[in-house]
Amino acid sequence: MAARARSCFHAAVSRAAVTLAVAVLVAALAPAAPAEDGAPLTLSVLTYNTHGLPGWIAGDDPPARYPVLLEKAARFDVVLLQEDFAHQPVVDTAKRHPALVRGNGAWRELPLFQGSGLTLLTRLAAAASPILAPYFVCHGWLSDANNCLGNKGFLMQRLALAGGAAVDVWNTHLDAGAGDGDQAAREAQLDRLAAAIERESAGRPVIAGGDFNLHWDDPRDRALLERFRGRLGLAVAAMTPEGAWRSRLDYLLFRPAAAAALAVREAGMAHDFVGARGEPLSDHPAIFAVFEVGYSSDASGSPSQ
Repeated sequence: MAARARSCFHAAVSRAAVTLAVAVLVAALAPAAPAEDGAPLTLSVLTYNTHGLPGWIAGDDPPARYPVLLEKAARFDVVLLQEDFAHQPVVDTAKRHPALVRGNGAWRELPLFQGSGLTLLTRLAAAASPILAPYFVCHGWLSDANNCLGNKGFLMQRLALAGGAAVDVWNTHLDAGAGDGDQAAREAQLDRLAAAIERESAGRPVIAGGDFNLHWDDPRDRALLERFRGRLGLAVAAMTPEGAWRSRLDYLLFRPAAAAALAVREAGMAHDFVGARGEPLSDHPAIFAVFEVGYSSDASGSPSQ
């Protein structure tokens, strides 16, 4: 009797263990959803200028560092890359996210580097077709940071959140340089980006990130950024911390809406984006923000196509 009882007990424990393992696996694969109305979700976002020029221009070995930086980026729900110019096949094979959107639309045939090298990686589902557009303005061909050799612009992807809400994620790269012509080009680009956000994301939650080439510590650049933010009601979620890098050009901006109330839980510079010897994986820092996404179950947030 005792042996039979022990056998039954062990069988019951084994069945319970299997049931628990299956439950854990199902929970891990299921989409995240709040347990009750208004419970927050989290959404982690990274923006990173990857210095993806050909190696002879970049001065290092981008194909060797790209898999490393993509491995480190794998923990974020959404990854915004800029200057993914010459090493896109490496990104395509080494990425850890299931979805990829790339580009910012065509403008000219002449530029050496088409586009801003914009790429969006995500594990979230798309809620609409992406929008890719050039700025149609630049300053400097063989001077003033050679901006016109590229084709600067923006990428927008609407991403589905649990509960039927969605968030519009924008990725951009503006002209570089400190001259008056560079400043005028950035002003025109920001105006076109703001108009696009007003048109496409009216009433929607927004996250806008990228290399804005606007120095936080330069009064003229700061004024352009503040004007852009004020026009759209955007707050700064993350930027390069003071003293952490030689320049502060990279930003994550955000705006909540009725369907998804975004709030910043954690933000700053991701210090682990370094190689085996501690060397930076790009000439820009990696900037991140973790958002809490609160919403009401009666706010559908369903995107119009």
